[in-house]
Amino acid sequence: MYIVVLLLTTAPLSVLSQTWAVKTNLVTDALLIPTLGVEYALSDHSSVSLTGTYMPYSVGDKKWKNWSVQPELRFWRNEPYAGWFLGVNAIGGGFNINNVHVGGLYGKQRQGHFVGGGISAGYHFVLSYHWGLELALGADALYCNYERFLNGISEGRHESFTVLPIGTGISFVYIID
Repeated sequence: MYIVVLLLTTAPLSVLSQTWAVKTNLVTDALLIPTLGVEYALSDHSSVSLTGTYMPYSVGDKKWKNWSVQPELRFWRNEPYAGWFLGVNAIGGGFNINNVHVGGLYGKQRQGHFVGGGISAGYHFVLSYHWGLELALGADALYCNYERFLNGISEGRHESFTVLPIGTGISFVYIID
């Protein structure tokens, strides 16, 4: 995370004519997990991005709250924001899920943090000088450390490993000169 911030603050501002981009993942947005990302072109074939999510929803006794931060380094076949890319990322975040009836969570609450990393591949379609559409497939290996509760009583701390398609999505991109 510190490396991404360092790169974003010390990189020259005139490397390319289209240097910065702001984006949102339409798939996670449709799932009511708001996503916002910024991307900076480092060179003619690489860029770095920082994407965050935050979902603070609670409805009655149902709760699905989470947040995440995902820095990513992308390698572009031709140039940033045009064509094919491969990415390497890290991710970290937290969650508090309670009384949601998916994946065996019925009646149980899980609250904790996760950290991991992954890869992605995708294609950026240029729609106009400032607008683009990005399709990406990704896979992230996550380590989760959480406390599990049943009816408000702690069942102790748990750990798990999982692989999720976190880098997968359809993103709407606005490119800033």
